[in-house]
Amino acid sequence: MSIFTRTPKPAAAADEVSSRKSKKNRPARTSKKVRSERAERAVAGGQSEPWASFDAGRRLTIGSALGMYDPAPIGALSTTRQMEVSNLAVPWAPTNHRGLIVGIDEDSGQIIIHDPFVSYPELVNDPNVCIIGDVGSSKSSLLKTWGTLRPLLMGRDVLVVDKKPQGSDATEGEYASLSRLMGREPITFRIGTGGTCLNVLDDEVAPYLDIDPLSSDAQRLEEKEDANAPRPENQNRLVRVMIETIMDRTLTPREGKALRTAHRRARLDAAAAGKVPTLRMLMARLIDPHEDDAALVHEGVAAMRAWGLDMAFEIERMVSDDLAGLFDGETSQSVRLGAGLTVFDISQLPESGPAIPLVMMVVNTWLANHLFAQRAAGRKTHFIIEEAWHVVVGMVATVIRRNLKVSRGIGLGNWFAFHHVSDIPKNSAAETILKECSTVAVYMQKRNQDALSAVEFFDLAPGSEATIKHLNRGECLFKIGKHPAINLKHTRSDLEVALTDTDTAMLVHSAREERESNGLAA
Repeated sequence: MSIFTRTPKPAAAADEVSSRKSKKNRPARTSKKVRSERAERAVAGGQSEPWASFDAGRRLTIGSALGMYDPAPIGALSTTRQMEVSNLAVPWAPTNHRGLIVGIDEDSGQIIIHDPFVSYPELVNDPNVCIIGDVGSSKSSLLKTWGTLRPLLMGRDVLVVDKKPQGSDATEGEYASLSRLMGREPITFRIGTGGTCLNVLDDEVAPYLDIDPLSSDAQRLEEKEDANAPRPENQNRLVRVMIETIMDRTLTPREGKALRTAHRRARLDAAAAGKVPTLRMLMARLIDPHEDDAALVHEGVAAMRAWGLDMAFEIERMVSDDLAGLFDGETSQSVRLGAGLTVFDISQLPESGPAIPLVMMVVNTWLANHLFAQRAAGRKTHFIIEEAWHVVVGMVATVIRRNLKVSRGIGLGNWFAFHHVSDIPKNSAAETILKECSTVAVYMQKRNQDALSAVEFFDLAPGSEATIKHLNRGECLFKIGKHPAINLKHTRSDLEVALTDTDTAMLVHSAREERESNGLAA
C-alpha cells in the first residue's frame, strides 16, 4: 500500500510530449526486466533504489526527472494500526481496556471502559461516583447496570439503599425483585412494627469511643482521637448527630455533657444486666441521672436532669412516634452484609421528616465500620444511594463526609444520584462530599440554570451547557478525574434491559425465553 499519489501532468508538458513525432526523440521506457528487479529488491528490504530513482517504474523517465510527478516509491506492506496516522480525524480510544464497559463514545464510536477501583490512583483520586440527571434521563439504568449488575459478575459486593417505590401503589422498592433473583430478601424499613431495626448503640453498627465523659475536656479529647485515628464515624458522634438532627439544632455544651454522661452510664447499666444498650436506656439515664455522675460535676441530679430533659423528650417522641420501630430496639438479625447484593428498602418511609436521612446515615456508618474491621480481606464494595439529596443536608452530611475519607482504605465506593446540582446546599459539607467524587455522569438538565450549575460545579468545558440541555435519554457527559468529559451513550444488553427497566422489571422475558416456554427450540 502506498500513500503517495501522482499529480496530473501539466498541459504544456503533455502537448510537448505528444508533438514529438520521431521515434528517436521519444523518452526511453523502463523495461519490464528492470521493473521486475526493482520490485524484487523492494520486497527483500532494499528500499534505497526506488528513492534514488525519480521514475519508480513510470513510463516517462524524463518527466519524472523534470519533476512532473510527486516521488512515488514502491509501496510497502503495512497494517491498519500503522495506517491510523493517515486519518487524523479518528482519535484514539478515550479509555483503556481495564474495567467495566459503560457505553459508547458518540464522537468516535469507541467503547468506554471504566472502573473507579481499577482506575485508582492513575486516573481518579477516589472510588466515588456522582450521577446528576432529570427524572426520566436513565440515570437509574446506569446505577443498576454499571454500578450493580456488572460489578456482581466480578465477585464484588453491592449494597443499595432503595428509595424509589416500584410503581405508584407499590409496597416495595425497585431493587426488591432483583434482590430476590440474587437469592436474598430485601431488608425493609417501615414505621411501626414488621420492619427492620438498627440500634445506634450497638457496637456492631458503630464502635463506642470510651472516653470518660465526666472529664471537662472530653469533647476535645474525642475530636483529637478522631483526628489521630482515621476510621469511620464512631458511636458517640453518631448518637449526637442523630439527636441534633431530630432537634434541628446543635447541642449546647451542657446538653453535650449530659448526653455523654448518660450514654456511658447506659452502657454500664446494659453490661451489668447482660444486655445490649438501646436508645430507651439512654433516654432513661437522661431523665434519671446517676448520683455518682451528678456528684462529679458538682451540679446535683436536678441540674443534670434539666440539661438532658429536652433530649430525653425528643428521643421519646422518636422511638414512640416519628421513628417508631427504626432505632428503638436491638439490631435485627437480617442486618448483615452478605456476599453479592444487599438491598436496604426504605421506599415505605415518609418522604418528609428525619427518617430517611437518619436511616441512610446509620446504614452508611454500619457498612463503613463493618468494612473497616474486615479491610484485610481486600474485598471491593459498592454503596449506592438514589435520591441522595437526603444525605447531604444538615448534620447527616458531616457523618457521610467522615466515612468518605476512609473509603479508599476499606475498598468502599460511594455512588450518589441527584436530580440537580441545586439539590446541593451552597458552602456546605455536601459540596465537599460531591467534590470528592472523581467520576461524574451528567445527564439531561432541561433548565438552563441547572445545566450552567452542572458545568460550573463539575468544571466541565465552557459551552457544555448547550450539550447538557439537549442530551437524549441514556446519554450523558462522562467525566473521569481531570480528563475532558466524554459524550457517552450508555448501552445495555437485552437481559439488563429486562432486569433494570423501571416499570416492568422482572416481568419482561426475552424472545428466547418465550420460545422455550412454548416448547420451541432456542
